[in-house]
Amino acid sequence: MKKLILIFITLTFFSCTKKQEKLELFSEEAFAFYLEESWELNASARVKGFTQVEDDDDNYNAKLSYTINLITPAADTLSDVDYGLMDETREEEMMDLPLETQIEIDSSFAVGKYKIVFIVDDNLSQRTVTAEKEFELTKE
Repeated sequence: MKKLILIFITLTFFSCTKKQEKLELFSEEAFAFYLEESWELNASARVKGFTQVEDDDDNYNAKLSYTINLITPAADTLSDVDYGLMDETREEEMMDLPLETQIEIDSSFAVGKYKIVFIVDDNLSQRTVTAEKEFELTKE
């Protein structure tokens, strides 16, 4: 009988435990505008599956750190061209959050195909996700 009760409690616990979603980046976009002597890179992605905690006021909190790297046409990596913290508090659970960056690229960069690399760390669950998107620098 004790084994049966133990099995029932174990099954109840696991069925009530909320499954952790996969941390994911999606809808990545990147495009650069030529501005006489430099480029302006605009890039964005959306993040979902991050951990949220409910505070005493019934608000949901999420903390995501991000780093942006660039990969040049010569396959060199330029690390930390942008970085920051998304510290969000909302009254309802969040489905996803936008990550947006705007970076000025000076005239020392060559025209060609580049990649932007989004790296997002979920500070509450210690999980990391990475995605990249190709864009082109042209003088048109």
